[in-house]
Amino acid sequence: MKRLGQWNITALVLVLVLALLPFSNVSHAAKAVTEVEGGHLSTNFEDGTLQGWTPRTGNERLTVTQQEAHEGQSSMLVANRERSYHGPMLSMKDLLKRNQEYEIAAYVRLTQEPTTDQTLQLTTYKKTTAESWNPIGSVKIAKAEWNTWHKITGKFQYSDDPAELNLFIETPYISEDSVDTLSFYVDDVSFTLAEQLEIEEGILSLEDLYQDDFPIGAAVYRWQLEGAYGQLLTKHFNSLTATYEMKPKYMSPSEGVYEFEAADQYVQFAEEHAMGVRAHALLWHIDAAEWMFKDPQGNPASRELLLARIQDYVETVMTRYKGKIYAWDVVNEAIADSNGDANGLRKSPFYELIGPDYIEKTYEFARAADPDAKLYYNEYFTEIPEKREHMYQLVKRLKEKGLIDGVGLQSHYNLESPPIKEIEKTINMFAELGLDIQITELDVDSGIPFGEEMSDEVAVKQAYRYKELLDLYKKHKDHISSVTLWGLQDEKSYNNQAMLFDSALEAKKAYWGLVDESSLPVLTQRAVSLSGKPDIKKQSQDPLWNKAVSTPLKGDSSGSASFRTLWDHSNLYILVDVQDAKADVNDRVDIFADLNNGKTTSYEADDRHVIIKRSGKAEGAEQRSYRVRETKAGYQVELSIPWGGIQVGSEYEAGLDIRVTDGGASGTQPYNPLYWNDRTQSQEQDTSKYGVIQLTPMPKSAQAVQGIVQIDGKKDTSWNKAAPFEVKRLNQSEGAEAVARAMWSGEYLYLLIDVTDPNIITDSINPWDQDSVEIFLDENHQRTPYFQYDDAQFRISADNVATFAGSASPGRLVSAVKKTNKGYLVEARIKLQSLTPSAGNVLGLDLQINDNQGGGEQSVAKWNDTTNESWRNTSQYGILTFVEKNKLGH
Repeated sequence: MKRLGQWNITALVLVLVLALLPFSNVSHAAKAVTEVEGGHLSTNFEDGTLQGWTPRTGNERLTVTQQEAHEGQSSMLVANRERSYHGPMLSMKDLLKRNQEYEIAAYVRLTQEPTTDQTLQLTTYKKTTAESWNPIGSVKIAKAEWNTWHKITGKFQYSDDPAELNLFIETPYISEDSVDTLSFYVDDVSFTLAEQLEIEEGILSLEDLYQDDFPIGAAVYRWQLEGAYGQLLTKHFNSLTATYEMKPKYMSPSEGVYEFEAADQYVQFAEEHAMGVRAHALLWHIDAAEWMFKDPQGNPASRELLLARIQDYVETVMTRYKGKIYAWDVVNEAIADSNGDANGLRKSPFYELIGPDYIEKTYEFARAADPDAKLYYNEYFTEIPEKREHMYQLVKRLKEKGLIDGVGLQSHYNLESPPIKEIEKTINMFAELGLDIQITELDVDSGIPFGEEMSDEVAVKQAYRYKELLDLYKKHKDHISSVTLWGLQDEKSYNNQAMLFDSALEAKKAYWGLVDESSLPVLTQRAVSLSGKPDIKKQSQDPLWNKAVSTPLKGDSSGSASFRTLWDHSNLYILVDVQDAKADVNDRVDIFADLNNGKTTSYEADDRHVIIKRSGKAEGAEQRSYRVRETKAGYQVELSIPWGGIQVGSEYEAGLDIRVTDGGASGTQPYNPLYWNDRTQSQEQDTSKYGVIQLTPMPKSAQAVQGIVQIDGKKDTSWNKAAPFEVKRLNQSEGAEAVARAMWSGEYLYLLIDVTDPNIITDSINPWDQDSVEIFLDENHQRTPYFQYDDAQFRISADNVATFAGSASPGRLVSAVKKTNKGYLVEARIKLQSLTPSAGNVLGLDLQINDNQGGGEQSVAKWNDTTNESWRNTSQYGILTFVEKNKLGH
């Protein structure tokens, strides 16, 4: 190892002298040494001094010792620690250059064998108008390896001018009361300038790619305005948003004090590079100017005082940047996820001190401050129907009063959810109000934490997700005036490698999916196939098909289509539902099956291609194996394909693709067919690009009968019309069980759950450890291994205390609980948010009974899902079918 600490004589003498000076001067010594060493610094303690290291709190004891050393003769011993954050500190304020990334490394060793494995970490501390602590690297030291040296590494960069900038070496923070007496040695702490980044100059600019559609922007930090980051920003984007520094907490840290340096820098940068600026945000309950909430005596501010302060702030900020900022997020995230008021408003300090009209008042102040400015309301989770409706009603009221110009849809998405159709529904909903729409914080979370390698499969999924989103925005460009990504490149932040460029500023597959979709491999889609044998001979569709999972096709055609599959040991059954009101002689459905899922580039004996025309003619299918039906919206094709001797069962996988052609789209040469998986349209000779269906058993089924009951915790006689279904214990000889019944009316689902549990315990801290029932809903019946936007978890304790997860919320639930001589009875009414049931509809449902048996013992009863994953995985739910009163049991 080359020692970075081999300084020349001048530098060494300088360190020795300055080690005797107060610590405030040590940082200047470090800077001089850094210059001598050409950007590198190492504190190795070989001169017998601490070289600028000091105790963080003053109680720790730091000494230079020759008892142990990583290299050389000396190291620093850290002792007399009492808390996890006690340890050595080094000022980096004048040591490191701004806007430069450094690789920081340190070697550590314990002084004695610990009782368990230990972790030591590097933490950076920065104090500006606020304080921040950021762990940048750690090492886990196994108990048996206590007497060897371990290396901790991390990367660090800053851009502003902090009052303090320190490096700590510590153990991970647990709590203020945690005692930590661990002693350790430190040696060879080095700061090395990281390799300087360069952008890819020869690739297409995103700004140019969308020049005919909308401005495309990025949310950035100040350090991303300089160097290679600034080059990447100006090459690809023509709009920018300050990630933090234009929020009230940073703009006005105390009463009468405004700090405009950061905001001025953003605006100046934008002016110099012909970029627009989105101001984010004038009012937010997080990062608020918290001094506003207290009067001079420290009491909660009055309504009048807080309104006056908001007005002064809005007028001061907006006046300063009048004509320089093209969009203002006036109010941010005022709608609650749950526990809001009757209109869904978040009960923030603004709400509590002023009242719900604080929003309208803020817009009045903004409109008066700059009548020409475009004013927006900005919100997340806008695809959740309940939250979206509350937001719709809020902005509708503001628009009617002329106080708002548009909405900002934040659009923090993941690889799978929410579905495009729900995102489009949101866009249409606000566009119909006549409001401008801006996508303000777009990212696609990969699920892969920063620093971990992203697989090609995930990278391709992310690319397709970005592609379908930007294609949707282009489709609605008449209503969408701007698209902003919530970041410039992947970095250590709250999202997981969610950007178009990686940490080296290189374009990811997500970028190339936008610029050149043909560069992406075909992504294999997956769908669930439940067991069951439908009756193809029936003139009308067999009701069994209602339980099958419906999967949409995609493509550029103006029509739409979806398919469902079922299976038994003899056949694969396929139902394709096409929405195409105009019949044409060339309307057709192509079905491609790779029964052994061989994924080959040429056909094998098990592969099938069946063509069924809307007229009823078919190629590759026997007459008795298929049927074509006209429907109100188009037509259906139903088909059975024999397995041909292949032994199939649960978890077996088969290759499948569907292609639907609208024969009237372009005369005798149909084009742009809908498809499921192979966008290259090479299904006739290549099965490698087919999607995959996984065969699974048909789950338990129950019926909800049409009817209305009063929610009072009593079993009304109306409940006798509903067939009971049992919720049984999982692998336990003792514990609670239940019998449930279901009803429905309009948009409401009613459930009666009669629990047998003679020993009711509800005093546990965790709600899931209390005696309770849990209701899981999958309204779109997609049976996914993850929660989608529509999936919900309602938990109701035996004391009728409700808790919620997923899309569940208090506004959707009315419940009552009555104790019985054998346990307790739960009655619930749940408002369905993405499904308005009619007879024959289904949804995914599961029920769980939690039984605290005392003494730390717990038992669980479930209806269908025997896993412990119901709270995040809907693939094992049972199926609830909605039936009319006189159809019960059919």
